[in-house]
Amino acid sequence: MNREALRRGDWTLASISGGDHLQRMVDMYKELGFEVYLEEIDPGECRECRVCYDAGNETMHRVYTRAKGEEIP
Repeated sequence: MNREALRRGDWTLASISGGDHLQRMVDMYKELGFEVYLEEIDPGECRECRVCYDAGNETMHRVYTRAKGEEIP
């Protein structure tokens, strides 16, 4: 899925995460009734602090969410 498809589908950038925290976040959003889409990102394109991700050798993801059933045809 590309960025244009994300915009057309009413996806919202919820967070950037990785490792165990990523899975907890995905589980939480799904429990709350959201659809979740993960986009793997290169740490070099992230402006936030990357120290923990680098130290743990974790893959970083953008976490997008949307309410179930909000697909735009």
